[in-house]
Amino acid sequence: MAFISAQEAIETIGNMPIRRSEAVGKWLWQAAGYVLAEEIRTPRDIPPFDRSAMDGYAVRTSDLKEIPCQLAVVDLRAAGDNRKIRMGAGECVKIMTGAAAPGDADAVVMIEHTESKDPDQHVTILRGVKPWENIARRGEDARAGEVVLAAGQMLHAPALSVAAGVGRSVVKVHPKPRVSILSTGDELHEPGNPPTPAQTNHIYNSNATLLTGLLSRDQLGKARYLGISKDDRGELADAIEKGLIDDVLILTGGISKGDYDYAHEVLEECGVQVHFHGVNIKPGQPLFFGSTDKNGFVFGQTTRPRKRGHGTHSDGAFVFGLPGNPVSVLVCYHEFVAPLLRRLAGWRDQVVANEAAAVCTQAIRKKGGRRFYCTARLYYDNGELLADPIPGHGSGDYVAAADANGVILVPEETTQIESGETVRVHLW
Repeated sequence: MAFISAQEAIETIGNMPIRRSEAVGKWLWQAAGYVLAEEIRTPRDIPPFDRSAMDGYAVRTSDLKEIPCQLAVVDLRAAGDNRKIRMGAGECVKIMTGAAAPGDADAVVMIEHTESKDPDQHVTILRGVKPWENIARRGEDARAGEVVLAAGQMLHAPALSVAAGVGRSVVKVHPKPRVSILSTGDELHEPGNPPTPAQTNHIYNSNATLLTGLLSRDQLGKARYLGISKDDRGELADAIEKGLIDDVLILTGGISKGDYDYAHEVLEECGVQVHFHGVNIKPGQPLFFGSTDKNGFVFGQTTRPRKRGHGTHSDGAFVFGLPGNPVSVLVCYHEFVAPLLRRLAGWRDQVVANEAAAVCTQAIRKKGGRRFYCTARLYYDNGELLADPIPGHGSGDYVAAADANGVILVPEETTQIESGETVRVHLW
């Protein structure tokens, strides 16, 4: 198994060509978590009129030369009131938040800065205001025709509110990639089904739950669980065939060098072209990456015609073979799988700006030669980002990894990091 560097693996995945299927329309209430496939412009100024930012009194600042001063209340304006309201010298209008500022008004005095025994007739202004204070000016947020949402932007709740705020009910989005998840190994047992006395050496399959949970959290793809394949070439080939009809197949286990680790061989028999197998990292060294179409692929189709047999899929798929240890799966997903899924989902920024500098709170020791992704608990203390390395018992210790929300990146040539040293981290 020839190992490549972590950087070479990242670049290989990032340089894979992709042919994208057409955008689809989604109602706003369906579009959360999708990536926008069009730019959205506002058809009118935002705000569309000068409006009050406070409950209070609309005034002419020229009337407030001496404070306190008393003004006559000539009208009341609520949000949505379209009447033409004018006011003269020494007059004001009681106004609610969001209401259009009356003609001649150039500021709003907060109601907390006034007093009155008869607030509908007269009011005493207790504090002065500057011109246009507490008034949101027409077009100050965006002008008509201006782009308010760019193509490639994730449609989270604030972005969806912007789309709704400019009158859109349907938006064009990129389809999410469909991701098949396949677990392998005779030792695996599904949670919820107690093993029989003859299965005392079995372990529960945690990787499928881990991967489906990560995909759900990140909203990067539609997961389809294919179950557990035993260490049987025929059964494994059948399961891989089912996974290759989707856009991405993530296989866990059977990818290393053991006597029963022949997943990579079966993948090649199924028509998967190997781009690399083995990366100089810890954990996750046996990482496999391949595809069934070296020229790119179309994804997001609702149907995929296919023929039975190895290597006969009409569309291509990307394939990741991850080691079976849960910590390896956790690290490889974040560092190698998720960046590709973001590309497939249409993200404008393919690499999330999640790298930061942090202070390592404990010493780290390792052998030279491999990049070490040290799982860590990252948190802020008095404005400083700290990284607690998580002590564990190897890449199978999923109990310890449950506390991880990132990794410390220990370069290949580095053999020790001291407590208090500044390190590079990736926040998950």
